[in-house]
Amino acid sequence: MKADLPAATALSWAQYAGWACVLYGASLATTGGVFVGRAAGRSGVHDLSTEVYACPPTSGCGPSRLTRTPALYQRVGPSPPTGGDVHNRRKT
Repeated sequence: MKADLPAATALSWAQYAGWACVLYGASLATTGGVFVGRAAGRSGVHDLSTEVYACPPTSGCGPSRLTRTPALYQRVGPSPPTGGDVHNRRKT
């Protein structure tokens, strides 16, 4: 599979950091990732190569799983209460 990996310079920040699937860009926050190889890249004398990850084979990863919400902001469970139930307001 190493031959199919994109260059390190062509990866998004999330893919380069190991937070997103290198093949489809889907978030790995909920499924975890499987090591698939090392994306090679150079900028002059600097080696930009990085280890890259993909969705597990049984996760159904593909274009249908893509999300616009970055992994850092994805929530698991119910949303926080709205309106007057917010408890982080400064008391006046």
